[in-house]
Amino acid sequence: MSRQPALQTLKFVQVAYATTDVRAAARRLHALTGAGPFYVRENVPTTSVNSFGEEGVFDHTCALGQWGNVMVEFVHHHALAPAGLERAMRREGTGIHHVAAFVDDVDATREQLVAGGMTELMDAHTPETRFTFFDPGPQLGHLIEIYEEKPYLAELYRRVAAAAVDWDGSDLIRERG
Repeated sequence: MSRQPALQTLKFVQVAYATTDVRAAARRLHALTGAGPFYVRENVPTTSVNSFGEEGVFDHTCALGQWGNVMVEFVHHHALAPAGLERAMRREGTGIHHVAAFVDDVDATREQLVAGGMTELMDAHTPETRFTFFDPGPQLGHLIEIYEEKPYLAELYRRVAAAAVDWDGSDLIRERG
């Protein structure tokens, strides 16, 4: 019996787009698809960032909204370090940046993804959660993010999805700290 490729076992829950203006990108997607509402968080705080064995910087703003059955994120990077992370994370400000998946165990999934040939770009923590980014190579053209479905993230996904139910299209951009 052959082993399933690591990507086939992931539970993808989000698609994220690179942009230079998360609010404008959210407005455009809403006009095109009706997605939303979007919750904006400026300069998402990180408590630790490790990239290529070095202490790093991952300063970004995001807008999270619901598009059908999937969360959509717009991400704008303000500062990235070290240089290898900067090169890997910048996506020319457009297009799919990454897809995100909930996993049962970040460390075990990391081992599977790296064994499958992916490059780990970053392992980071916010005050609420841990997340890890991988580059699967040029075949996909975007990155992979993984995190455990801890209570904070489960509630965040639930709140964003619930806001879209019977939403009338008003109050499209919602600022949050």
